[in-house]
Amino acid sequence: MLLLQLDRKSHNPIYLQIVNQIKEKTASDILKPGTKLPSTRQMAEKLGVNRSTVYKAYQELWAQGYIESRPGSYSKIRKRPKIATPELKLEQSTLAWNHVTTAASQRIYQDYLKFKPEQSTPQTKDTINLAQLDIDPRLFPVQDFRRCVNQILMDQGPKVLGYGEYMGYKPLRETIAKRLQMHGILADSDEILITNGSQNGIDLLLKLLTNSGKKVVIESPTYAIILPLLKYHQAELVTVPMKKNGLDLNRLKKTLETQPVSFLFTMPNFQNPTGITSTQSHREELLSVCEAHQIPVVEDGFEEEMKYFGKVPPPIKSMDRQNICIYLGTFSKVLFPGLRIGWITADKECIQRLVSIKRFSDLTSSYVLQAAVNEFCERGYYDLHVKRMNRIFRKRMQTAIKAMQKYLPKEYVSWNEPAGGYLIWVQIKNIPKHEAEWIQIFKENRVLVSPGRYYFPHPTKDICFRLSIAMLNEQEITEGIKRMARAIQKTKST
Repeated sequence: MLLLQLDRKSHNPIYLQIVNQIKEKTASDILKPGTKLPSTRQMAEKLGVNRSTVYKAYQELWAQGYIESRPGSYSKIRKRPKIATPELKLEQSTLAWNHVTTAASQRIYQDYLKFKPEQSTPQTKDTINLAQLDIDPRLFPVQDFRRCVNQILMDQGPKVLGYGEYMGYKPLRETIAKRLQMHGILADSDEILITNGSQNGIDLLLKLLTNSGKKVVIESPTYAIILPLLKYHQAELVTVPMKKNGLDLNRLKKTLETQPVSFLFTMPNFQNPTGITSTQSHREELLSVCEAHQIPVVEDGFEEEMKYFGKVPPPIKSMDRQNICIYLGTFSKVLFPGLRIGWITADKECIQRLVSIKRFSDLTSSYVLQAAVNEFCERGYYDLHVKRMNRIFRKRMQTAIKAMQKYLPKEYVSWNEPAGGYLIWVQIKNIPKHEAEWIQIFKENRVLVSPGRYYFPHPTKDICFRLSIAMLNEQEITEGIKRMARAIQKTKST
């Protein structure tokens, strides 16, 4: 006899009480496989409920695989594998993941396990983080952006909550086109693709341009996170060293003359990690060389808006008459990193080819956030925010340079003075310590820096570190550099 106890005062629906009690009795072997259940009519009469309630419970049990039934016959308890409860679930899969996953994914997974350029290890509250390239959240214009999101949802809710166009929200693409004109780049909305941040743009371009048998030319050092991606796409790399005015053009010319190349990746403004900004003549010559060899130039303008010391030359893309330059931009390094909205500006056919890849990988980027960013720009909030960020970080960078000049011993430390952005590249010399030792020494002095090895595709003997002022105010920057100086002074004297 099947005895069920119903609580009619419970917030749990009657049909679910029936379901749960039958499942419990099955799990405890009170109801064994093959046991017949009463008909829906008999069960309803026994429990004093509507027959439709029992029918609904039986349907739910059938859907979950607890019972089986045939037209015109009784429902029976079905032999069913036990649910993977916390007690029964194994901590690890029985699959050998290193055997079932691809070789490329194995490579990037191994890189991921040891990839810590921004020192994301636990730290004490008073540790000063000069490693992380995230914008100071104290500067986020949260309330202005909230107003924009609310307005968009009120005005265009159903429209912007759909998938949207593959290329991205057209009004935002038009706004970006207007902003690019301020930097000398002529583009219309059909030459712009919205991406999930610059990183998504880089990945799309690697899928489009990386060719077997051809090399990819990168600066050395370069953006750390592109290196594992290049390895994942099995790109063969040719490195060109950075000089004071940009990448070594003589080395680039020799490379293009002697080796087949897919494309060149460069950051002419405030290069990550060195902070170097190339000169106008350097940009002109670089573009001319790539035009002569018909090599695409991928220009990463990740900090284009952060020009606050003197005149910074316009992007390479602004001189691109032959449409060989592909420009990457982002809102992440000025507005909010969590927006994940960037863009690619390129020849129309290139954009359409990228759209086809994006269409079959991540469909589209967030339409509602794109619309909100466009509203933010149209209201003038973005221009005001950029001016504020330039004012604040001009002062912060000046503070950093003054502190370095004052506290760091020049016979042991050299550095680049950037024309904008957030980054300073530091080299330690004349002290026989390995990079790992320096990282530990700085940690012991409660300051974090980004290890230089992550920015080189191959090992280097130089002891370099990237400093970022993006997260810190002037007091924190000064104190962080003082701590570095104390650590260096103590180490050189031991």
